[in-house]
Amino acid sequence: MTDQRSAATGWIAPPADWEEVRARLAGLAEEYARFLAGRDPAAAEATGLPGEEPLPVTGPEALAERADIERRLRRRVSAVEPVRGPGEGADGGLGDGGHGDGGAWDAAPRPVRVLRSHLLERLDTSIEILESGDQGALLNVLASPFQGVRRALRLPGPGARQEEWGRLLERYRAAPGALTGIARSLEASAARGVLPPRSQIEAVARQIDRFAGDTAAREAGSGPAAGHVAPDDGAPADSALDRDLRAAADGALDRDLRAAADRTARAASGLSRYLREKLAPRAGAREGVGPERHARWVHRLLGTSIEPAEVYRWAHEELGAVVAAQDALAADVLGQGAGAADLDARLRRDPATGIRPEDFPRWAQDVAEEAWEAVVGRLLDVPGELGRPVVLLEAPGGGVHYEEPDPARGLPGRMLRSFAAGDETVWPWAERTTVLHESVPGHHAHSGAQSVDERLTPWQRHLARVPGCNEGWALYAEALAVETGLVSEPADRFGWLAARRWRLARVLIDLGVHAWLPVPGEIAALPGASGRGEWDRPTAEAVLRAHTVLGEGFVQLEVDKQLGWPAQGLSYVLGERVWLEGRERARRRAASAGEDLDLRAFHNRGIALGSVGLDLLARGLA
Repeated sequence: MTDQRSAATGWIAPPADWEEVRARLAGLAEEYARFLAGRDPAAAEATGLPGEEPLPVTGPEALAERADIERRLRRRVSAVEPVRGPGEGADGGLGDGGHGDGGAWDAAPRPVRVLRSHLLERLDTSIEILESGDQGALLNVLASPFQGVRRALRLPGPGARQEEWGRLLERYRAAPGALTGIARSLEASAARGVLPPRSQIEAVARQIDRFAGDTAAREAGSGPAAGHVAPDDGAPADSALDRDLRAAADGALDRDLRAAADRTARAASGLSRYLREKLAPRAGAREGVGPERHARWVHRLLGTSIEPAEVYRWAHEELGAVVAAQDALAADVLGQGAGAADLDARLRRDPATGIRPEDFPRWAQDVAEEAWEAVVGRLLDVPGELGRPVVLLEAPGGGVHYEEPDPARGLPGRMLRSFAAGDETVWPWAERTTVLHESVPGHHAHSGAQSVDERLTPWQRHLARVPGCNEGWALYAEALAVETGLVSEPADRFGWLAARRWRLARVLIDLGVHAWLPVPGEIAALPGASGRGEWDRPTAEAVLRAHTVLGEGFVQLEVDKQLGWPAQGLSYVLGERVWLEGRERARRRAASAGEDLDLRAFHNRGIALGSVGLDLLARGLA
């Protein structure tokens, strides 16, 4: 289909039917996806679209260009007209070109309305972050431009072909410019008064120092392993792997890699000096970004607006309820007077109830298989091409994440789990919820299913995801697993409550740190807390030690994450709240019609929306 456009006026003929409207919107979504893929190799790999850059573009000119292109694209999306009935005005009753449905758009098929609203919302929130300077000032130890560059510089795997080494060389040659671009974007935002907190500047500078040292050390060696970036935890790469890889490239390529690695190491050192000597002295000592900037990140990561004080009160109440539930469960198991800490200690006392880290994948795979049989075709449906999830163990480091299937490379949806170096025992009661969160009915049944759903555009499947929707579903899936008996044993229920307690504690930290809300008295009194009226690192650490059973290394990683990534900690429980409220509304509607809620249909309808902002999700679940 092509638009009926006048060359003289730019006028576009009104759409003849809703399929034509959908095609116009899908074409704009594809245009957006191609633009993003051209700027970021990770987006190109995810979509299979052509990439133009070996590394993500990072400079202020590129950010300004992106904002300009997104503004123009937003106008074109807003200009797409609905199919109008007799007598309707030119604006189809919508009037303001906003995200909401209205007038003629009310008659649009649901996928058309969702695609339009999703495009407008994602464009608006991206433009807001770019124009404010927040994107240029983004700096943290987990999810900022430096980490994107660092991840792209990892070695190809064993058996890599010459062309893969050639692509690595291309990325190394681009790395100095990308690292310089990060500094220039930070400086442009700083000139507008938008800076990262000083603690994040110092933390990333230390991270860059390790990166530069690792890179320089490899450059001084031999073979294509020169310049290899160490894992995110800074652990050294395996020397046997290095030896295997040294034979993979010819001498000329090896020399070029070493030279490019040397230039990258020097550029990284320059970035670290800039952070320490130029940026840090201008940054505020207070943790967090402040309420105005936090609100913009809420828009971007959740696709909604919140009242921070209301959510703060709600999370505090919810946390108290979870603590009470844990204590009640402990009393049921151990007897009157026992509390959560007593049951946790009892469960960890007998090593025979644990498993070895190397045995985790087999155990977790069984949990995922059981969940698949209980959920798929009963509580929800998935595309036939999705397949069952696979559980894999990663190198030591500590963490867990889900990766969507990649049919082009024959890869299934995967849960990847790593444990801290030295961990000897894994507690199944503490891990069952994690497996269900990442596999089924969690991420695999939601984002994994969406990634292969041909009813969604490639942009929707791979580049338009909203953390509030994704993580909200996965947390909702944990509760669903409890409701359906997949988490039934007292120890497993205790583990589920422990995970929920941790996520609610993160809400308090996020809002306290970034929205600058006061520290509640009982938190200020916790052992290790600073006792100050404003949130700081010692207080955040004290909250996590009081409300989680995380090891000290994981506590520090979690604090780093929450201090540097505003609004991310909200995505889980606030997203879950939208799913739960949507289900309750659907249940009441069914009851008013004298029917029971068709939970399978409800879940299918919500998943079919794609990963959307929470405001759009709430409307879509209505």
